Amino acid sequence: MESPRNSSPPRAGEKADSGQSTRPGESSQPGEPAQPEAQPETEKPPKPDLTPRLREIYERRAQRFVTGPAGPSLKDDFLLERRTAQWALQHEEGKYRYVEAWARERGVKFVEAKTEIWVKELKVTEDRARFYVAQSLMLGYQYPGEEAVNRFGVGSRHIIELHRTADDRWLIGLEWYSDPLGDETETPAETPKRKPSTGRVPQALAGLLAPTAEATALSTAASAGRLDLAYRYDREGAVRYMDTYCGLAAGCGNGNKYNTKFRNYMGEGGDCANFVSQALRHGGKVPVPYFTRVDGLVSHLRYTGKADLVAKGDFATVWRIAAGKPDGFRSFVRPGDVLAYQYKDKMAHVALITGFDSRGYPLGNSHTADRYHVPFDLGWDRKTIYWFVQMRD
Repeated sequence: MESPRNSSPPRAGEKADSGQSTRPGESSQPGEPAQPEAQPETEKPPKPDLTPRLREIYERRAQRFVTGPAGPSLKDDFLLERRTAQWALQHEEGKYRYVEAWARERGVKFVEAKTEIWVKELKVTEDRARFYVAQSLMLGYQYPGEEAVNRFGVGSRHIIELHRTADDRWLIGLEWYSDPLGDETETPAETPKRKPSTGRVPQALAGLLAPTAEATALSTAASAGRLDLAYRYDREGAVRYMDTYCGLAAGCGNGNKYNTKFRNYMGEGGDCANFVSQALRHGGKVPVPYFTRVDGLVSHLRYTGKADLVAKGDFATVWRIAAGKPDGFRSFVRPGDVLAYQYKDKMAHVALITGFDSRGYPLGNSHTADRYHVPFDLGWDRKTIYWFVQMRD
């Protein structure tokens, strides 16, 4: 019987047991087939951590509101050889032009900007990465001669793709998002002028907003004080609801999440009417159905005696109405009132008035996109018609 082979390597100065050496791939035992040489496992390159790069991009954009065109060039973050990157850059440039024009027209200056992002990886390779980015943005502005800073918040949801360049930079090749500061209308870059218009209701809307005989009787009775509405509108409760569940916008509560007890219609045409319905019903204690259409909500409020249309027109018209009142907008608008937006031949959006800035300018909250105490006309253009609907207490 052979003695067991010593499996330990020879000590320095000794030879191996067989007295022979083997070449890689050869068997150490006669008669055994040669084994292929074991190849070391190839390690996959680690995925790049691009969250810091995304934070850099969104932080630079936030500061652009304060610095204006004197800040870093927007072009530096885009891969301009790609058409989709060119489109994304055009959107960003148009948004800043619009916001800068809005600030000039309203006589304010942006002095603060803070942002926070949440990143979800969708697909990452060595040279391309796609992400879902949720952004919360706070902006602050001042009027000349005032120390008070008026702050508001917006939230947006982005699909963004970064591409690695030959010199190892990561640039934006594609980006899409619903912009609360620039694309609620088809022409967001238009300067919001104070040129008055008739505020005419298009024929397409006139039929939808016309009262039925029953609704007219209800409204007349309510105006005459003969209708017991059996409730008292809780304005503060409605505003608290809007502030709690307004979503991604800076300033919102509930961990920047919607109320999960209710269906979210963001992907089905918008959640603005649904959100205002929730606030009126569960915050304000008003017995209203849940609406998904703005025209349906406005019609119901007006023609069931729950609210009255107190001002309507483009910006110049409602500005003139406010200027003719002793307390400006406060003379006919209070926190908890409803504001609808008509664009062309449709009711496009609805918000709830949630407060006023330091000079009595109405502020609103909404979904689609998410807004917290935003100046009521920011994000809209000179073609927009505003419907101020005052809730009855």
